[in-house]
Amino acid sequence: MRQRKHERGKKRQLGQYMTPRPLAREIVSTLDLGGVKRILEPSCGTGSFLHALEERLATTEAAPDARSCIDLVGVELDERFAEEARSVASRIQTTSRSAVRTTICTADFFRLWLEPSTVVQSGSPVLRPESFDLIIGNPPFGGTLERSLEDALDRSLGQRCGKKIKKETYAFFIVACVELLRPGGQLVFVCSDTLVTIPTMTGLRNFLMESGETDVRDVTGFSDETTYPTVVLSFRKGTRLGRVSRNSERIPEGTVRKTPNLSWGITPEFYEMFSGPLLGEYFVASSGMTTGKNEYFVREADESGRIQEPFFFELYDGPVSLRYELDRARLGRLPMRRQTQLRAAEARGDTERRLRVVSRSDPVPVQMPNTKYRPYNKANGRIVFSNPTHYIYWENEGEAVLTYKKTGNWYLRGVGGQPYFGREGITWQLVASRFIARYLPSGYILDSGAPCAFLRNGKERDELFFVLGWLLSVSANRVLKQVVNHTRNIQSKDFERMPYPWWVDMQDRRRVVDHVKAMIGEAERGRVWSAKATEVRVLDELFSFSIARRIGQPEQASDSRRPATGFESVRPGTAPLRLF
Repeated sequence: MRQRKHERGKKRQLGQYMTPRPLAREIVSTLDLGGVKRILEPSCGTGSFLHALEERLATTEAAPDARSCIDLVGVELDERFAEEARSVASRIQTTSRSAVRTTICTADFFRLWLEPSTVVQSGSPVLRPESFDLIIGNPPFGGTLERSLEDALDRSLGQRCGKKIKKETYAFFIVACVELLRPGGQLVFVCSDTLVTIPTMTGLRNFLMESGETDVRDVTGFSDETTYPTVVLSFRKGTRLGRVSRNSERIPEGTVRKTPNLSWGITPEFYEMFSGPLLGEYFVASSGMTTGKNEYFVREADESGRIQEPFFFELYDGPVSLRYELDRARLGRLPMRRQTQLRAAEARGDTERRLRVVSRSDPVPVQMPNTKYRPYNKANGRIVFSNPTHYIYWENEGEAVLTYKKTGNWYLRGVGGQPYFGREGITWQLVASRFIARYLPSGYILDSGAPCAFLRNGKERDELFFVLGWLLSVSANRVLKQVVNHTRNIQSKDFERMPYPWWVDMQDRRRVVDHVKAMIGEAERGRVWSAKATEVRVLDELFSFSIARRIGQPEQASDSRRPATGFESVRPGTAPLRLF
């Protein structure tokens, strides 16, 4: 079971992964410090960057007045780390010939940002907008925001330039620090490489492009403390707006804005693919349901299609109570309006339907299919097609599961994907290095670990098989991992942001559909497909994107992002590809 953020160990909860001193020195050695008078490290830990700056300034030959009154300010939440940073700073300043004043305070950076009046009284440094020449550091990786500050931070930092900024520690650090920079000032952060492509960081990328010039450099092997891939973000405020570089290679702004997620992974190789429609114009993608407790409701079938049922379920009426709701509410809080409603219901003696799960003395074997169970779309490593491996207890249209969720903890109550339960579509494994995609027959209940996509109204059914073939191709997976989302979490919206293969001509469309249908038939009869199989590799030829393939069909790349035609126009009798 995934560990909730506020229950993680201190190191993970605070995102305390220290920057190795050699990396800090390397980054600092590349900086132009001319004219820099005020520097901030907002989450300084043991002071890797501050110490690297002090060492460089201490050994730099310059006229005293050129370095007079250089202020280095460090903010650190953990007193142990702050004290270590002060100790090293003191030793460096003892031998330094430079006029550098270092101040390291123990405080929550976000609290200083939100509550400047409290800061003045406590003697901590005031974080004024546009007051720093350089902000440098390593904001927490995957850290947890202070609960009491979450909502205020979201209101203050969660929207910029018309787009949402994800409530993520490093994203909020970046936005806050950009606003602390003077015009022309520089921000240099080591941060998660999720900055580069993932859709939830689209708003952050847009904010940086609207605010200045950005360069992102990949870091190889950050440290032994974490396997998180990292990048060095270097941002210059108010200069050459919209300019982005990746590893010193400039990415034209128009190219970035052609992608739906404003991807900084786009290259000229893929640019034209995004000149046509996206998969989201043909499909709607959805996440599935979290049952809250799979061991209660989900069963794995054996080779003969039989499951073992260890429980039976009792529905009963329980009293509505404010205490019951508060115990299950986010942060133990409910809106006053909801509290008033619950008090009134409690006073009236209202009840609600609840579920009791009772263990059997001996599990009961049940042969599938069975009217009390439905196939459950658990993720697996099969491509093309997989017969059901799991079933979910779904008597009376899932009354037991839905009742359990409705009266459970606040984070369980939503039923993801419910409008699509039972529909035919495409599914894939949520956590994977590529699309582990397969055909989803009708009848399934959806699981959150295997997102799905379903045809929009009016689209031909053969689009299912055509697009499944596209997802299996190497070309599609290169687009996915380089442009759309390079991480291992392939979300439902990543599917919708993929380019639709508008460049494939009518004859090859039909060949793809017939080929994929034949592969599904083979899988239904027991064949297990590999991504390296010849039949899968053939799809790369059918989906190849080249100038030669698009001769004679230029309208497909320009007609308001619409393809020129569809399956309904394909001539009957087109010969399928024969490989079996």
